[in-house]
Amino acid sequence: MVMKKTLYIPGPSEVEPETLLELAKPVMAHYGPDWHQLYNETCEVAKKIFGTKEYVTLLPLPGSVCLEMSAFNLIEKEGEKVVAITNGFFGDNMVEMLLSHDANVLKVESEWGKNVNLEKLEEVLDENPETKAVYLVHNETSTGVLNDLKRVAEIVKKKDKILVVDAISSYGGVELDFDQLKIDFAVGYASKCMSGINGICPVAVSKRFIEEVRERKIPVKSHYFNLIKYIKLSEEWSSIGHPHPTSMPTSVVRAFYHVAEKALEEGLERRYRRHADVAKGYRQAIRALGLNILPKEEDASPTVTTFIVPENVNGKVRSALYKDFGYMISGGLGKLENITLRVGHMGYTANPEFLIKLITALETVLKRLRTIDRSLNISDELETIWDGLRQYVT
Repeated sequence: MVMKKTLYIPGPSEVEPETLLELAKPVMAHYGPDWHQLYNETCEVAKKIFGTKEYVTLLPLPGSVCLEMSAFNLIEKEGEKVVAITNGFFGDNMVEMLLSHDANVLKVESEWGKNVNLEKLEEVLDENPETKAVYLVHNETSTGVLNDLKRVAEIVKKKDKILVVDAISSYGGVELDFDQLKIDFAVGYASKCMSGINGICPVAVSKRFIEEVRERKIPVKSHYFNLIKYIKLSEEWSSIGHPHPTSMPTSVVRAFYHVAEKALEEGLERRYRRHADVAKGYRQAIRALGLNILPKEEDASPTVTTFIVPENVNGKVRSALYKDFGYMISGGLGKLENITLRVGHMGYTANPEFLIKLITALETVLKRLRTIDRSLNISDELETIWDGLRQYVT
């Protein structure tokens, strides 16, 4: 008998069976009236999750590549200044991406596991008034920190700069408020908090960002990443239902539409509260096992928990959980590679039933490896957590 495998990683996330059934339907062409309707309706529900009435497109790409689309369009000349806020592995990746586009990247760094340095951000922007844009990873999955997007947005708008947000691991699990916060470019994802199928990215773009691209003196140095081309074709080819310069994974888009509609049916406020409450339950349970959460409680992510383990057991814990229980969790990244483990609780798995199963298995594995006291029993703690999350039991 084949063991059922469960994804407890920070993406891709576990997919509900009914969502997988969307892939079993006949393949739809990426043009024509049926596709035109599906594409437009999917963009509309994606807008609601972004919290925007601005332009939204769907890109058949990984999230990090969609983020790079902003750089292709925004960075016009070598040496233009952009600020990159970084306090983790994916913030550092963003710095490297911007450097590859010949930007003059001004890093606003914070210690891994801590929130963004707002004072440093203001200082850097004051000292560099010609800065074009600020880049931020909303939810840093390497450290389990939810960065303070609201305060960053306030500072960026006060300085009248463009704000680009990597919302890949927060979209659908944390409130974004694209319009209210005056974000200019944000990338979501289908297979993290949405529990859709990986391979499609919703991307929201403000009128200001679009105008910035239109006013370039030097053409965008890319054919397929040219934002204006996407907007132009969405208008010119609308009559044949082909709003894209490329073919599209229509079955994956249909699956995304399905999960986005489900998110709206659940109610976004309730959905965000569910993610936050389940995450709190994970942190409570992990602390009950005698382990430490990397970030402070007030900075902790609602979609991924990063906790500290002895260096010699990192790989052994992951291996035992997968081999004996079929549960896949993630190891650390970068400088945290050997001393942390990461659990994703996103979308479908932001659920107390998944929490109890994983923590029970984790307790068993840690005792077997003598990482925690074998006499420890956290069943009462788990019962308390279950009672607190009972409203989310499906």
